Amino acid sequence: MLSRSQIDRRSNGFGEFARVAFVRSRLTRMVCVLFILICPIGLLFPESSAQQTVDQILTLVNDDIITRIDLLWSIAIDPKAPSPVGPVGSDLLRQKLDVMIDERLVAQEAARIPTADITQEEVDRKRAELIARFKSEAEFRQRVGSVGLTPQKIDELLRQRVLMDRFIDFRFRSFVLATEQEIQRYYDDNLVPEIRKKGLVPPPIDQVRDKMSDLLKQQKIDTEIDRWLSAARQRAEVIQLAEP
Repeated sequence: MLSRSQIDRRSNGFGEFARVAFVRSRLTRMVCVLFILICPIGLLFPESSAQQTVDQILTLVNDDIITRIDLLWSIAIDPKAPSPVGPVGSDLLRQKLDVMIDERLVAQEAARIPTADITQEEVDRKRAELIARFKSEAEFRQRVGSVGLTPQKIDELLRQRVLMDRFIDFRFRSFVLATEQEIQRYYDDNLVPEIRKKGLVPPPIDQVRDKMSDLLKQQKIDTEIDRWLSAARQRAEVIQLAEP
């Protein structure tokens, strides 16, 4: 049996080994980052160089990489965003980067929680919901194709979205309620005055109770998510390597 002093010596030795390994891993990662920052993606992946796209690492979120092409993919699958084919403004890229940092923080936290495997049915349903937000499926296909988003990569992004939705449901939605007093107050102070301004007669509260409840719960969820993200950003290591 090891003595207390032997255990302490081994623990100290392991701690020194861990520190050395950590420093080496940081140096290796930074070398890789610098290499990718200056290397065109066509040199890294010759088979994908047809569009002569030069990718660039923009941000590290707890060592999770966000690249310029990630932003273009995000724009492509956002029906409210302009087409990613033409020149994309720096303001939009910065907005997308800010959103993507938050998404990575949620995804990282979601990955820590044990959950059931994501089924293909869930991915197919999420894809159908995404396509339905566009004017047509043809428009969706044109946008994602213009930035090299393959069906396989789309499925990967959708799986991540399903995982994030599960985390939000577990961490926030499950504990949010809209009380009867809150529903009545929203009906009296918001819904009724708004409808009367339009010269219409407000419906009875029972006819709109469920919709108001859903709205109030979503407002609470959004508030809780914003609060959680603010704390998560303070804890996270977010390193800006380049402007979008």
